[in-house]
Order: sequence, then C-alpha cells, then structure tokens
Amino acid sequence: MAAGALDGIKVVEFSTMVSGPYCGKLLADLGADVIKVEPREGDPSRDHGPFPKSRGHPERSALFLYNNTSKRGITLDPDKPEGLEALKRLIKWADVLIDNHPLQRLEGLGLSWEALSEINPSLIYTSITPYGRTGPRVNFKGDELTLIHAGGIGNLMPTRSADISRAPVKMGGYAVSCYGAITAALATMGAFIGRMKTGRGRLIDISLYQVIFTMVRVNVAGNRYHGTSWSRVPDRPPAMGRMKTSDGYVILGVIENHHFRSLIELMGNPDWVAGDAWDSMWYRIHHVMDIAPMMDGWMAQQQKDDIHHRAAKKGIAIGPINSVKDVMEDEQYAARDYFVEVEHPEAGKYKYAGWPYKMSATQPRVGRPAPLLGQHNREVYCDVLGYSPEEFERLKGTGVI
Repeated sequence: MAAGALDGIKVVEFSTMVSGPYCGKLLADLGADVIKVEPREGDPSRDHGPFPKSRGHPERSALFLYNNTSKRGITLDPDKPEGLEALKRLIKWADVLIDNHPLQRLEGLGLSWEALSEINPSLIYTSITPYGRTGPRVNFKGDELTLIHAGGIGNLMPTRSADISRAPVKMGGYAVSCYGAITAALATMGAFIGRMKTGRGRLIDISLYQVIFTMVRVNVAGNRYHGTSWSRVPDRPPAMGRMKTSDGYVILGVIENHHFRSLIELMGNPDWVAGDAWDSMWYRIHHVMDIAPMMDGWMAQQQKDDIHHRAAKKGIAIGPINSVKDVMEDEQYAARDYFVEVEHPEAGKYKYAGWPYKMSATQPRVGRPAPLLGQHNREVYCDVLGYSPEEFERLKGTGVI
C-alpha cells in the first residue's frame, strides 16, 4: 500500500464527539498515526445513533464509526496519578495534540500550554473550544444550536419560508463541528510546516464561533458597506434560492448579469422578462418578485435532474436538492469512487463517505476501521510508551485503563 501524505506524523487525539475526532480522522486517513484517547466509559459519541444492526450499542454508532477511522484507540483516566503520567508520556511522544475539551480540563490537570511546551517543546497543540481561549466568553459552553446562532447563520434559515414568523433553525447534523474540524486540520498542518523550519511548537486556538462567522462573510460585507442585513425572508434575492420542480427541489444561484441572461434563454425568452433592463442587477433586486410567480410556474414544469444538466451546459448554477438516497445513487459520486466500503468487527460492512479530493501519489485511505473501546491499549502502552507487561497489568488493576 502506498505511503500516506502524512506518514510519520504522530498525533494524540484527546477529544470527544465530532470536532476533535473529525480533525483527527482527516489526518489519520492521510496516514498520520493518530492515537485516540477515550475515557474508560468511551467517547460520548458512541451513544449517538444511528446504530447499524441494533437500537444502541457502543461499538455500532455510525457517528463514532465514521469519525474515527484509521486510528488506534486507547482508554485512559488522567485524573488518576498514573493516568496523568501516561498522558504526559503520550504528549512527549506526539507531534500534535488535538483537544476539544473546555480549557479547565487540561489546565486542571496542570497541563497548561506552558506546561505542555516544557514536556514537548516541539508540540503542536490544537485547541478547539466554542468561543476560543480568550475574551469574555472564554469558558462558556456551546453546542451546534447555540453556535450556529451566535455566528449569525441561524438568522438566515430557513432560507425561504412562507411563514416569516417561523423561528430560526440550525443547520442539519454537526455542521459547526465539521467546519471547525476542517479549519483545525488546516491550521495544524500549517503549524507543522512552520515547525519544520523552526523546530518549535505552536498553540492553535480554534474558536468554533468564529469559524461559523466566516461563513456569512458576504452578508457581513453587505452590512458594513451598505447597511443591509440579510435575514430569513419569504422572498428571495435576484433569481436565487430554493425552487420547486415537478419532482423535487433545486437551488438556483444566478447573480451575475450573463448568468441571468443565460437563464432567460433557457426559459425560452419569455415576454415577461424581455428588455435590456433585466441585464442590471439593481433592476432585478427591485423587480424580481414581479416575475417570481412566472418563474415558479416555469420551474414547476421541469424535472430537477434534467434542468440541472441543461443549465450546466449554459454555465448556469442550478443544483438538485438531493435526498440521501439520491446522493448514494448519483452517477458523479460513482464515477469518482467517492464511497468506500469499511468492514468493522462489530458493525459489519458499510459504505462510508470518502474524501472530496484526490491525490496523485498519496491518496487518502481508511487504514483501519474505528477502534473498539480500548482495542489498542496493550499495543500503545507497551510498544509505544514503553510500559512493561507488569506495569500494564497494574494500570488495568488501578482503573487507569
């Protein structure tokens, strides 16, 4: 098997749920040796479904199985003195530490950034928290719902609703955590490249609140420059938004003048949108709702996949809104071999989402399925950290692992 792009990089993932684990997965699937540290009862994500083959099982959580591929997994209680010593040994071994606990967790163990630097001066410490390590909200808790709204995106959803009084909603799934994980992985690799030049470690301070705010940057610019504030409105910007077809929905994104002109041609140059005035974005902003009923009527006669392909030939951004079933059967995903089969000893064999990129020489891969709870304890404690078999048994006997 070809070497991964990150072969040789050693990572300790002291994280739970999604943001830290997904960051670790991104590195592990590229070849990094990621050791996942779980509490003795396991990562809380093991309790989150769906669960293949059962209603609930700590080794069959689809959330855990996906976010923890290619890793080695150990259990560790750092609140016990011998457990803390083991964690310090791991930190000394590692190139990277990924941590998404509240600041008080490691600092309460005496592992501040300064202390971590003393243990391992070349350590890259990637800290992921709701609001970052500084500021008035430094120790505030935050979850998917609160952070979506704190970052300004919730005010935009649902994007088009007939009932403007409907309360804002969050994005589906774990959007905050996943975007935060991608940001953390990018920053981690940037710091690693920097370390190659200086030999010194780095502290990376990821604020999920700020990650989400970067996603509304266009709206921020509009507010700063024009005093406008986008929100959930029953209408829509010029020729953009969700539209109903005969067999589902599509998203239409037609902002530039030449795109709108191509859309008119696609519609057959109807009389109700004739005239050069429609070539002006500002004109469309003020008059698009005049033609919205006609546009809706035309789109309602189209099929979502057909209109998607016909529009693409004209360079128009019209994309189908797909269900999970649609995605799994999509010919584009199949052509790019996007889905990968992973067999897990407890959950069985299933297709997993792959990677949105391809690499010519170091293609990412699932090196191993997500670890069983404590699966690699003996391997890591004895072979990596140098504990003797007798010391390992003592750790087990004292409840450290």
